[in-house]
Amino acid sequence: MKKILLTVAFVAALVMGSGRVCAQKIGHINAMELIQQMPEADSVQNALQVYAKDLQDNIATMQTEVQNKYAEYQNNQSQWSDLIKQTKAKEIQDMQVRLQEFSAQAEEDYQLKTQELLAPLSDKVKNAIEEVAKEGKFAYILDAGSSNLFLGSEAIDVTSLVKKKLGLPDVPVSKTMPR
Repeated sequence: MKKILLTVAFVAALVMGSGRVCAQKIGHINAMELIQQMPEADSVQNALQVYAKDLQDNIATMQTEVQNKYAEYQNNQSQWSDLIKQTKAKEIQDMQVRLQEFSAQAEEDYQLKTQELLAPLSDKVKNAIEEVAKEGKFAYILDAGSSNLFLGSEAIDVTSLVKKKLGLPDVPVSKTMPR
């Protein structure tokens, strides 16, 4: 009889313990949507547009230089010796390689600049999410904007709670941030 009572008590403790685990609150949010609604997002977007335009202008200038050099080659090759033709052709090839390398580096720099400018906004959102999680006793708050996340019917959307922490109006987002 004593063994049965001990077994029942043990099973009851397991059931109550596992019930507590199942009852943990899980919330979800779309962090990028929140960032887009922050007042600072406009200045970040403007700064990124200026940065991108500067990079694009440099690429356009380099493309024009390559095109002009090639046009010069086309127009004058009949007058040049083989050595000069080879030298001019090598110059054009080198310019094209530099253009490709610059374009690739520009893309990488743009991505780094985007991360740099968005970091303070991301940190603000992260801190607000952590506060909401603590106050609302959420075990997890998942970013629904990230890929491969599927939300069940019991998931709680905490977007409005985080917006309140950030001092944002609780309206849907309409503007988009650059990639």
